[in-house]
Amino acid sequence: MDRSLERDPTHHNGMEPEAFINSFTNFEEELERWDKYWTMDSAGVCKFTGTKNAETEATNAKVAKFFEETIEKREDGYYIRFPYKENHPQLPTNKAIALKRLRTVLETLRKTPQLLNDYDETFRAQQENSVTGEIESSSLADGAVVHYIPHQPVITPHKETTRLRIVFDASAHFEDSPSLNDVLHQGPLILPELYAMLLRFRIPKFVIISDVEKAFLQVRLHEIDRDTTRFLWVRDVHEPLNEENIVTFRFTRVTFRLNVSPYLLGATIHHHLRSAVRNEGLANEIKENPYVDNLILSAATTAETSEKALEARRIFEDMGMNLRQFLSNDETLRQHLPGTAWAKESMQKNAGNPLECGNGLLGYQMFIMSNRSYYEAHGCTPNSVSLRSIRVSGPFAYACEKVST
Repeated sequence: MDRSLERDPTHHNGMEPEAFINSFTNFEEELERWDKYWTMDSAGVCKFTGTKNAETEATNAKVAKFFEETIEKREDGYYIRFPYKENHPQLPTNKAIALKRLRTVLETLRKTPQLLNDYDETFRAQQENSVTGEIESSSLADGAVVHYIPHQPVITPHKETTRLRIVFDASAHFEDSPSLNDVLHQGPLILPELYAMLLRFRIPKFVIISDVEKAFLQVRLHEIDRDTTRFLWVRDVHEPLNEENIVTFRFTRVTFRLNVSPYLLGATIHHHLRSAVRNEGLANEIKENPYVDNLILSAATTAETSEKALEARRIFEDMGMNLRQFLSNDETLRQHLPGTAWAKESMQKNAGNPLECGNGLLGYQMFIMSNRSYYEAHGCTPNSVSLRSIRVSGPFAYACEKVST
């Protein structure tokens, strides 16, 4: 066995890998909220002022230009390149970190066999769907950079669609060495103005909410950059961790937790809307009303509701993406969408009404069907306020507070 398995070179905010894994396992709900919060942060919520702002704008312009020059439409979808920083320090392979984290993950998951099987099945499903591909660890890279990304589980039993997620840690690094996120440009902020989007959401008679399935994984990664996203797993989770049992994979798609992922997803959608969609009105509405992997559409009539929902699905299908988890206060929309596109019943029902889908923040609840909101106090404390404030990662949680206020 590689002796790098016996040592831990990881420098990740001073936290040992095992403690890092256990924190995800034991406090998954709170950390899931932080995960969403950092998604906002990595999407470019912060802005700069003065000369720093001018520098950032110039850099973002270069990133956007590079994106437009390198994006490629193929039969199965869009292929993009990573925007590396100029003259960045050499990126280590991080294979030793990935090996150490792999051992810790296996030790942790073997205590709960079902979770271990689910983790393994997730990797197998990704390989079957060509999200990842197995390679020989000694094979020559297609590009100039070879880098291994460690991973760990996030368990969210309360979620309907994804109860276990595999999170790839692109911020892991050796001490005094850069991480993958350190050498990648973050890209410009292309999320819409939240206030405007929330106001538009409240005005129309009918609204449609939907979700892009595994949005980041629907953007294809160019072959030149794939070896930057190598990772390790095992052939048999029940066998010892040794060289014969270790398998090297690499992503063929853009993965979550890269600081540039939100930009690459948004820029790909904008590129398609601008270059391939004839319905300019709907294209502009889609451009103005997405939030990371969620989409809000509005309509004045039931006919317009079904027309927009079906056309939006076709637009995203042409990008190689699946628009799903539809919710609407137009009950007739069910007749026009396939059953697999509609949100699960457990996500819709509230107080016996299948379309009274509630969302809340600090006790505020907003319901799509009746267009109402109310406040119900539950003994707020400083700690509970802090935890709940982390939930402000999407427009609907934020809308509840503003509308009720």
